[in-house]
Amino acid sequence: MARKSNLVAIIGEDSFQKLRSSRCLLVGAGGIGSELLKDLILMEFGEIHVVDLDTIDLSNLNRQFLFRQKDIKQPKSTTAVKAVQHFNNSKLVPYQGNVMDTFTFPLHWFEQFDIIFNALDNLAARRYVNKISQFLSLPLLESGTAGFDGYMQPIIPGKTECFECTTKETPKAFPVCTIRSTPSQPIHCIVWAKNFLFNQLFASEVYTDEDNNKDWGTDDDEEIKRIKQETNELHELQKIIISKNVSRIPEILHKLFIQDINKLLAIENLWKTRTKPVPLSLSQIKGSMNTSKFDSNSIGTIQEQISHFIKITEQLMDRYAREENHIEFDKDDVDTLEFVVTAANIRSHIFNIPMKSVFDIKQIAGNIIPAIATTNAIIAGLSSLISLRVLNLLKYAPVNNYTDLNMAFTAKASNLSQNRYLSNPKLASSNCNCPVCSKVCRGVIKLSFDSLKKLKLSHLIGLIRDKYEYPEDISLLDASNQRLLADYDFEDLNDRTLSEVNLENGSIILFSDENDDTMVRKSIELYLDVNDRFPCDTCKLPDVRVPLVASTDDLSKNEEDEEKEEDKAVGTTDNNKEKDGIVILGDDESDIVIDTEPSNDSKKRPAGIQELGEPSNKRKKLANDPVNFDLVELD
Repeated sequence: MARKSNLVAIIGEDSFQKLRSSRCLLVGAGGIGSELLKDLILMEFGEIHVVDLDTIDLSNLNRQFLFRQKDIKQPKSTTAVKAVQHFNNSKLVPYQGNVMDTFTFPLHWFEQFDIIFNALDNLAARRYVNKISQFLSLPLLESGTAGFDGYMQPIIPGKTECFECTTKETPKAFPVCTIRSTPSQPIHCIVWAKNFLFNQLFASEVYTDEDNNKDWGTDDDEEIKRIKQETNELHELQKIIISKNVSRIPEILHKLFIQDINKLLAIENLWKTRTKPVPLSLSQIKGSMNTSKFDSNSIGTIQEQISHFIKITEQLMDRYAREENHIEFDKDDVDTLEFVVTAANIRSHIFNIPMKSVFDIKQIAGNIIPAIATTNAIIAGLSSLISLRVLNLLKYAPVNNYTDLNMAFTAKASNLSQNRYLSNPKLASSNCNCPVCSKVCRGVIKLSFDSLKKLKLSHLIGLIRDKYEYPEDISLLDASNQRLLADYDFEDLNDRTLSEVNLENGSIILFSDENDDTMVRKSIELYLDVNDRFPCDTCKLPDVRVPLVASTDDLSKNEEDEEKEEDKAVGTTDNNKEKDGIVILGDDESDIVIDTEPSNDSKKRPAGIQELGEPSNKRKKLANDPVNFDLVELD
């Protein structure tokens, strides 16, 4: 009763009743998600649906306080719901599954919610939920943390910038040749040990590089040939693992750290500008057979690393047979972690790279970004509080313009102010160049399963063309996999039904005007919502206004003209161009390069933070030295 009376005193009886009748979706039940679940219950949301794919790991327990030791390996969503039942007045519905699974979570399932809270730890799922919110015009609260850094951003479809309005940095990848032939950093050796060697020896599905179109990261035919040959030879090493003959483990060491290194040294082109690796010696391998000391708290000697490699491989050999010839790498599995540690350190020693401790390699191999419970709690609290304004439940602070809403960033994440922990700039409008919320119109086609099987592609094209006044020259793309379905000179699929061209529930199609006119009809992206609840022969197109816009060619021409005018204004010629802050003098861009902006190396974000976005132009004006805003917590 005290909880209700306090809420009523703040938001009023009418708003409280609206809150009690509201349904919210919480995507993620980890660090931020478990805090958000607690807050949403205390705020008395009527229904809270919780979706999470993961199970609980030992490493979660230091900051996800709804879980205990006994809960390890249990689903996060159901366990979190059970943990809060004793103080809960809301209807809680947990789901263990991938929110991107259109069979389990079809589009019409999302329609039941009034607001979505994102507490995710990966870019793909964030992008997917952002698109869903745009299709259904559902408000979304995006959030993330990394150590002491964190952010919270309301997203109001059609009113404010969406998650894709700012550029997102993709996870860093390394060329195959760097990992397999020329490592220069500890992470190169760790990736080799974890993603290549461990999978080769202990995964049931053997890793292969047979694809001739694979990007090897090098044009050296001799090096590519060696990499392919090395892969085939490692298949033979897997037979040693299967045999359980521990006396043959030195053969694995000899192959990996003597034979393969000598083959690399034979490719002279690799070492013209690099320090040559030094393979192990037979005496080092033999001399390590009786060394048993291995301290996980220190790096130790190369002899200790070799000795422990032999010991841990023997243990994994035994497990491999008992676990049906399949062992997954897990940062919390001591055996798999120490195999990767010793293999990576031996390779590092060979390539004159500093070796790392077990703790350091666990962080890198497990993609661990330090997560702090207090940061999670702060960001979750801000997300839950701003939802009252997003739902317009605060009569003393009505929302007349959604760009008057605030986002929140920690000082380090935003660089807006170094004198306070939190900064709260107002939301920005949609980025006019955003491919998700600005470049296309968006809507949902309601289809019955009967229509999916009967409706021909040409009929659907005709319906879309007539409703939105498209011309004859159009293109139709399956946006889910970038597959062309039809255009002005490709009509091979027109007489096939939608199901015959592999369209299904959850497919997204992109319909575009391909005329050469100055003004063209804006493209429209349509989500196929196929539902057995719809009557037979249902094919209902959304009531969406699709305006005429300037063609891309016309816009490009205008931009070129504007650049020429700017060049004249600053006294440059066509031979002197500026690209991304770099002035290039002369016809040949390799002639002279003058950096026109000071380096920001000293203000780069710490290596542990995964940067997922850039601040909008509006926010850039507020910051003297802006850095990426969107952070992610990686469990």
